[in-house]
Amino acid sequence: MTAKHAKKSGVKFSHIVITFVASVIITAQSSINSELNLFTEYPLVTALINFATGLLILAVMMVFSRPIRQGFFRIPSLVRAGTLRRWQLFGGLSGAFFVSMQSGLVQVVGVAIFTVAAVAGQTSAALLVDKIGLGPAGKQAVTLARVGAAILGILGVLVSVLGQGSKGDFAFGAVLIAFAAGALVATQPALNGQIANFTGQPAAAAMVNFIVGFIVLLIVFGAKQQISPQVFIVPPLPWENPIIWLGGPFGVIFVLTAAFMAKTLGVFLFTLTSVVGQLSGAILMDVVFPTTATNITWQLLLGISMTGAAVVLASGKKKVKTQ
Repeated sequence: MTAKHAKKSGVKFSHIVITFVASVIITAQSSINSELNLFTEYPLVTALINFATGLLILAVMMVFSRPIRQGFFRIPSLVRAGTLRRWQLFGGLSGAFFVSMQSGLVQVVGVAIFTVAAVAGQTSAALLVDKIGLGPAGKQAVTLARVGAAILGILGVLVSVLGQGSKGDFAFGAVLIAFAAGALVATQPALNGQIANFTGQPAAAAMVNFIVGFIVLLIVFGAKQQISPQVFIVPPLPWENPIIWLGGPFGVIFVLTAAFMAKTLGVFLFTLTSVVGQLSGAILMDVVFPTTATNITWQLLLGISMTGAAVVLASGKKKVKTQ
């Protein structure tokens, strides 16, 4: 192995570590949003609070950082020139859907089951995202190891669900929704990564992500209130209960990381690395912050181990190919 190759591997390893840490943090977001939802009793309001706080943080960053401002204000000209496509600006749509589903589903199936289902969806969809070259890293080959990893991840979800006993068909339906939400959110790092690539600023991509997500959620909330008004409760203010307001900041950390790493790791490898972090954090969250749906069984642990093995299978193949 050459010195040049060793250096490249070292950089990639540091990126994997950063992705892992950000993914553990985003798993904590599930528990935080579940707790926030106990106050609001309205998942859409919980999601709006997340996006509003994240948007506020990014706005402050943009005010104090000239490079971020320049990157953000370059976006219209990049779209007009055709460098960026309009549809590439809508990565926040999948994030909005994911967060709005997250708080309610965690209360039904628990953090671990929700996370396993979501990351299996992400892993499977990431194959397609890399195959068609949706992300900034361009087209990636769909190898036998990658397909096997995706299948193993899905089997891990099925094994995990088997251990949930008499929770019934509704819980299985919630798992399917979590899987679909994860599959959709696999496009988020790809689209945000394109913006980060052409602007040179992951924070500018995150800003677009949160603006789009917030506007969509606001429109859906307004329409729902017109059709079927629902009362929601204003949660304790940040200085009264700061923990429940951390979902937005944690989302910013993850979206920033994803926008940057989509190019350096590729969407599939980023997703697989993120899976390890999310699964590691999921068990921790269910132990430290259990919900009424928490039910850690041997089937759940086996399912998580199978999904972890899928990560090793695919990432191991990736390393061989880069030598």
